[in-house]
Amino acid sequence: MAERLNWDCLAAALENVTFSMRPSVRELPAGMLALGIGDAASPGIALNCKNGSQHRSLSAWLWAMDDSERRALSDKARSQTVTHIAIEDFSLDSCFAWLLFNVFTRGDTHELDEWVRYIDQWEQGFYLDGDNVGHSAACLHTVFAHARLHAAQTAPHHYDAELLRDGFIRCLKLLTAFINHTRQPLQGIQALPSADYLSAQAALAYEYQLYQLAIERAATCQLLVEQADSRRKMLVDALFLNEQNPSGLFKIFARNDRTHSWSKNGFTLLGIYRQHQQGTGNDMVISVDPKSGLSLQNLWQALEAGENHRWAGQRPCSKPRPLHSYAGVPNAPDQPWWDDAGRYTLLGAPKKFDDTEIPGSKLDWWQDVLPLIWQQGFVDHLEPCLTRVDDPNPQAEGQKRVCAWRWNQPDARLQQTDTSSYLTSTPSFEAWLAGCSQQSLPTTPYTLPQADHYEAQWQGDVLIVSHQQGVTLFSRSPDDPALEGLLKVARRIAALSDEYAQFLRQTREIFKKWPEQLKQQTGTLEDKQWEEEIFALRVNALNVLNSTDTLFASAQQNRLSEMLQRQWGLHEQRGNLFAQVDRLDALMRDAIARQNSRRHRIYGSLFSALGMGIAASHVWEPVRDILTTNEYEWQLLLFKHPDTTPQQLAEIAGQSAHFELITLIVFLVFGLLGFILFWFFDIRSQEE
Repeated sequence: MAERLNWDCLAAALENVTFSMRPSVRELPAGMLALGIGDAASPGIALNCKNGSQHRSLSAWLWAMDDSERRALSDKARSQTVTHIAIEDFSLDSCFAWLLFNVFTRGDTHELDEWVRYIDQWEQGFYLDGDNVGHSAACLHTVFAHARLHAAQTAPHHYDAELLRDGFIRCLKLLTAFINHTRQPLQGIQALPSADYLSAQAALAYEYQLYQLAIERAATCQLLVEQADSRRKMLVDALFLNEQNPSGLFKIFARNDRTHSWSKNGFTLLGIYRQHQQGTGNDMVISVDPKSGLSLQNLWQALEAGENHRWAGQRPCSKPRPLHSYAGVPNAPDQPWWDDAGRYTLLGAPKKFDDTEIPGSKLDWWQDVLPLIWQQGFVDHLEPCLTRVDDPNPQAEGQKRVCAWRWNQPDARLQQTDTSSYLTSTPSFEAWLAGCSQQSLPTTPYTLPQADHYEAQWQGDVLIVSHQQGVTLFSRSPDDPALEGLLKVARRIAALSDEYAQFLRQTREIFKKWPEQLKQQTGTLEDKQWEEEIFALRVNALNVLNSTDTLFASAQQNRLSEMLQRQWGLHEQRGNLFAQVDRLDALMRDAIARQNSRRHRIYGSLFSALGMGIAASHVWEPVRDILTTNEYEWQLLLFKHPDTTPQQLAEIAGQSAHFELITLIVFLVFGLLGFILFWFFDIRSQEE
């Protein structure tokens, strides 16, 4: 059984040691230990594999030391007391390197070969633990370290010294527990009776929750990527994300995501954009899984060519950054795109120029980098193999767009050597076809239509992708005669849909005019006028939706016709159109009847008032004759009594005038009574 690491002895070495986060420190005074940073020629102890070493990890660099190098390191460590440790992170490699340093200086021997190889592979981007990340020592330690580092951070690039010390020591303790649990890390870490282990599991659950939230707003597609040292191409799932909350295991979750990836093999290509880290080299990162054997060399060359074009001969090249791709090249740029030491599995954006705030890249993620990735991985492989069949001229605004493509190579199902044909079976190809019949062609994975915005269906060798704006047809056979017939059907249904849209616009104008007339106080509506307009509307509807125009010769064409009519709503519209016209007709006739009824009531009430007033006047006439002296009685009075005085005549005249006033009042009262009786009790109006 392998000898266990003694945590108490390891912890004692850190009893009076302070910590600081200093990623850029170079000169180390005596008594300072630096992990992954610093100059080896300094008085202090710099454990840094970046000073010309061929190793990618600090752990592998230390483990590969020969006896003389280990003795020199031990002698330097014994010659000074380490009181301060400068670190650049809490990574698995940094923690394991500190353990190795203590093992060397104490003269202990432990079987740690498997752990060294495991950590070295992890630092190179290789994840070998399988799908269950909960048993992965690297994943558990990484998320735990990320949580501890976040807890120690008080502000951007500022950390609490005590929390930083406590966090690093807890990461060391957790790693020690893992090593004592097994010397074969690929066998997995089982449950440990440790509070730090439980915290690591909780941090892992939190990171996975962040991934689940991020994947919902990410863009996914399928691309062709070349294999390393070969012209062969592999079809892979790609994922692009605008990352807001950094995650320590985003790549691991994505590359092992069997649920969201189309191939069920995870997302092999990742593109991550971090706007808040602009100029650091981490703001734009494109990578492929190192296990896939793929290379992004062509993309790197295209990005560098894009930078040179944007800089227009003014790209700084006085202090070139050492890079494998520019080794021995004169006038190499100061800040090129990172090439992953010539492996081209991870491309990183240029950093800011030394001692300035000028960004090293003039390429924009949205306008330059993403379109370039889409062009190289998708469009460049399809364009030579596709022939446009329909008229490429743009349609008028509001009209349905019909687009058709034909594969101009031998049958895609029989062509095994050309992987370009594999793209035609992917969701990205269906989305791209949907975009062909929309206003603008997709130029990045983000501009691809969402899957729920279109409907794709194979009919024989023809793929039909329809949506609300139009339809695209694709024939995977270069000589399929069915494509022409289906194209005619699509054009006919599109024209029918456009005619129906025009009919609806005319209908809206008609029904917009009549309610406006109803609202006007002086406006009048005639039944005859409305009947003429509604009759013309029905005739127009019959012409637009003539069912015989949607019947075609073959069953395949009729299936396409039914599909497009259902997609564009013509199926339901045909059945509901006349019912809608009938309802509108009934509403308008009711409005006309109400207006006519109101007019009848007003006129009837006026005539009723006049009639009642005249009738009352005739009834009142005999009464007035009895109570007053009429003209004949005046004449008799003057004939019989010629001596009648003017005063008597004036009294008789006043009496007559008084009764004339009473007659007028009687007329008005009974006229008002007639108006009220007809307005409220008109039988005809009530029946209507």
